[in-house]
Amino acid sequence: MDFFDEILTYTYLKSSSLSLLLDSMQQQTPAITQKSGKQMMAEALTGRIRSDSSMLRQGAKNATEASNIAGIVANSSSAILTNLNQMLALAQEVKADSTKAAADAPKFTALAQGITSTIANSKYNNISLLDKSGWTGDSRLTINGGGNSASLKIQVGYDNSTFTLNDMSYLNSLSSVDLSSPTLDLNALISNLSTNITTATIIYNGNSALSTAYASESAFLVKQADILTKAAEDAMPSEEDPLLRDLGSIISTTS
Repeated sequence: MDFFDEILTYTYLKSSSLSLLLDSMQQQTPAITQKSGKQMMAEALTGRIRSDSSMLRQGAKNATEASNIAGIVANSSSAILTNLNQMLALAQEVKADSTKAAADAPKFTALAQGITSTIANSKYNNISLLDKSGWTGDSRLTINGGGNSASLKIQVGYDNSTFTLNDMSYLNSLSSVDLSSPTLDLNALISNLSTNITTATIIYNGNSALSTAYASESAFLVKQADILTKAAEDAMPSEEDPLLRDLGSIISTTS
C-alpha cells in the first residue's frame, strides 16, 4: 500500500477530516515565498480524491446507460415472446384442425411481421441491439466468433463491464411462413417455435436482471463519489472544481 492509499484508507474507514490528518504530520518550516508542505500535500491528496470522484460519477452514468440498454432488450424480447407464444398456439391449432388454416394464416403472418419490426427498432444511440446486420462497422462493438453476438465495453467505476448483445434477426424468416400451405411441415414449425421461445425467454430473463443490477451499481457508485467529494471538501474546499463537471456519455451516437 503506497502513501496515498494509506491516507485514503484512513480517511474512508475513520471518516476523519483530511485537514486533521495533515495537521498530525511532521513538516518542515516552509520558506515564506513557497507553499507549505501541508498545502502541497492537501492539493495532491484532494486532486487524487476529486479525480476518483469524477471517475466514479462517470461510471455511474455509464451504468445507467447500460441499465437502459438492458431494459430495451428485455422489453423487446418480452414483446417477441408474446408473439411467439401466440404463433405457437396458432400452429398447434392448425395441426389439430386443418380447416383453421385459412383463418389463422393471416394472424400468424401479422405476428411474425411484428417480431421483425421489433427487432429492427430495438436500438440505443444507433446501436443495433438485436440485429447483427447493424453491427458491422460499429466501432463501439466487438463482434464475437460466429457473428451471432457482440460485446460492448462499459466503464463502471474502477472496472470495465462487458455487455453482450445477442442476435435475434433469424426470427425474421418466420414472416415468410404460410400457415395455410399444404406442404408446410407443422411438426417442424412447432418444434422451431418452441426452441425460439426458450431462447427468447433466456434473453429476456438475463437482460431484465442486468437492467436492475446496473441500476443498483449506478446508485452505489454515486454514493461512493459523494463520500470522496466530501472528503476532498473537508481537506480543501473549492467553489469551482473542473474535475466534478459532467463528462458526457461514453456511448457515442456515432458509429
